[in-house]
Amino acid sequence: MDARAIKSAMDLGILDALSANGTTSLAALSVERRVNPMGLRLLVDMLEVNGVVARTGDLIGLTAEFQAALCFRDLLASRIEFADLVWPDIHNFFTPLLTDLPQFMARSKVFDLFRYDRCIDITPENLEATRAWTKFTTCLTKYEAGAALDAIDLESARSFIDLGGNTGEFALQACRRSSTLTATVVDLPVVCQLGVEHISDVAGADEARRIAFFPTDMRSGALPNAADLVSFKSVLHDWPEEQARQLLERAYALVRPGGGLLIFEREPIDTRGRRISYAMMPDLVFLHFLRPADIYLEKLRKLGFTAIEHRRIVLDTGFHLITARRPV
Repeated sequence: MDARAIKSAMDLGILDALSANGTTSLAALSVERRVNPMGLRLLVDMLEVNGVVARTGDLIGLTAEFQAALCFRDLLASRIEFADLVWPDIHNFFTPLLTDLPQFMARSKVFDLFRYDRCIDITPENLEATRAWTKFTTCLTKYEAGAALDAIDLESARSFIDLGGNTGEFALQACRRSSTLTATVVDLPVVCQLGVEHISDVAGADEARRIAFFPTDMRSGALPNAADLVSFKSVLHDWPEEQARQLLERAYALVRPGGGLLIFEREPIDTRGRRISYAMMPDLVFLHFLRPADIYLEKLRKLGFTAIEHRRIVLDTGFHLITARRPV
């Protein structure tokens, strides 16, 4: 209900009105936004108890803390929408999620949304279906990317390949940190088409010029030429362990001698001693897919990578940040 109140306040334009106009009376807000006074009072009560607004008599305004949070409005809206999408699956099929993953996947709507078979042929229907989930992953990457990219040396790399790079947001964030970096985003054809649109919409001319898309199935299809830096950002958990290891093998061949590999993946969810918040609903859906770092570290050692480092970064959940270097 807390998330629902914020979503309704967004939908009704109440947050925009308060952000633009400052303190406003309930009566004026009711008229301006065409909201029934009784309904508005309930909504304001819910927002107030959660620190979104402060009220003095009939006057309300955004709290300083929530005004600051609105700098991340797109992330807030995206996470609420993603949780709303996932919640019916959690509510209706929680027992199968715990005990029978194939049954949960077969019955849940979220796994019908994340269908890679719709990402091969570029059709209006496939573009629409794929856009429905890439908007979530793109927004998450926009805010997660810095934690990984700020922790590595990008200046020593001139070329970059992002395997499973989605709409190119991770590559864009890398190019914004290094003016000499050129990036290639490898993903399925429909995703790449959406990526071309995304980069055209949000990147500057110089940034867009340095980002290319390479449509292929990275598991078996042709891959681009080798690069100084190769990355997997929130990709390897999508595949069974054996296929994840095979992807690391393919990545090794893409890293130039002396070049680096970057893996940025969510950790298994740690729920001991903490309540499950509504914001965690999307993470619960992937409960069985998030792995310890050991699986990746062991494979990197077997492949011959050196200077292997594993760091833990905590955002909304814990992340593995793994870096390694291919010997010269």
